[in-house]
Amino acid sequence: MRLASLLLLLFLTLLPGCDPAKYPSRPKALFIGLDGVQLEQYLQLGDATNLKQRLYYGKAYTGGISGKSSEQRTLGGPGWATLLTGVWSNKHGVDSDADSQRINPAFPSLFKRLRQAFPNAYLSSIVNWSPINTAFLLEDAHGADVRESGLSDEHVIERTLHILGNTPADFTFIQLDEPDQIGHDKGYGEHYQQALRKADRQIGRLLDKVDKRRRMFPQEDWLVVVSTDHGRDYWGKGHGSASEQEKSIFIASNKPLNQELTIASIPVEMPGPNNLYGLPAQTSVAPTVLRHMGLKLQPDWLLDGTPLLGDTGVRKARAEEDTGRLRWNSNANGYLTIIKNGHVVAQVAARDGQWTDPQGMGQQNDYVLVLDGTPAAVRNRPAAKAFVIEESSY
Repeated sequence: MRLASLLLLLFLTLLPGCDPAKYPSRPKALFIGLDGVQLEQYLQLGDATNLKQRLYYGKAYTGGISGKSSEQRTLGGPGWATLLTGVWSNKHGVDSDADSQRINPAFPSLFKRLRQAFPNAYLSSIVNWSPINTAFLLEDAHGADVRESGLSDEHVIERTLHILGNTPADFTFIQLDEPDQIGHDKGYGEHYQQALRKADRQIGRLLDKVDKRRRMFPQEDWLVVVSTDHGRDYWGKGHGSASEQEKSIFIASNKPLNQELTIASIPVEMPGPNNLYGLPAQTSVAPTVLRHMGLKLQPDWLLDGTPLLGDTGVRKARAEEDTGRLRWNSNANGYLTIIKNGHVVAQVAARDGQWTDPQGMGQQNDYVLVLDGTPAAVRNRPAAKAFVIEESSY
């Protein structure tokens, strides 16, 4: 039935007077996940890559902010869960690679949010690394039309090309694992470069398929996002700790993205190593996809990420527990609304950049800062509770 609908739509676009521009655009999204890819190593492939020639890209970070409530290990489980939910592990609950880990139902992934919003949407999750589907998303993505696990990277690509060519393909997530496997085995060097070049060629095949489909169905509005779950240590073999290398990732897209990706916005009191925290966070991918797909981002979703399409809202929302202060970056005129644990507590000039909670932050609170209709959430850690991630790599 879905294929018949696609053919009917194509037929209508070819009829005289059936101008596709007169019909509402149909948003589609493809999220390509490359496991354990270091941007600096990727860029060493030169200027002739699909990354450089066909995508807009920028550096980003994972692992949350060290020493804050958002801090999480630079592992695959927490990384993929964060990319697919838009929140850090202190909310989605996946803090390791253990098969027992599940996404917290209170913070659903893109699959569940899109299924709830669009009951008839065609959703697919095709991965090499099985735990994404068989553990972390086991219940959350139960309603996906396609959910396949443990495939080789080449098989993942072949299945994805089939889906893009023969189904409505409303949202498709794929994960390629070979760069991470080779990194663990060999570290940086010729073998890792070969793995990156192969992955880049595979991205090119997918982009070609999307371009072909856009020509067939001009009313479809395609977003392609490429990102990775974590960086790598200095030698390229390990990850899991909080070094700058391991926390450094990238986000790329076929669409120009907003200033959250293109212009750094540095939190002055905690810039991170080499101003890392001035870059977009891994949490930006999910709200970007949701907005592209036509969903209005809701404050009660408590999304930590700033979307990379459209209005950014405030940037770098953060909690300063010892002073009970919320801080953010914004040059916008007008006022923002502050919501605490589901209740509006203040309206503040956006340019003020800070607000002090008169009740302090002795307890855990969920704050949401809403500017221009765009929410940005932050959860504080109780002021007296310390948290340190051990310096160990995997």
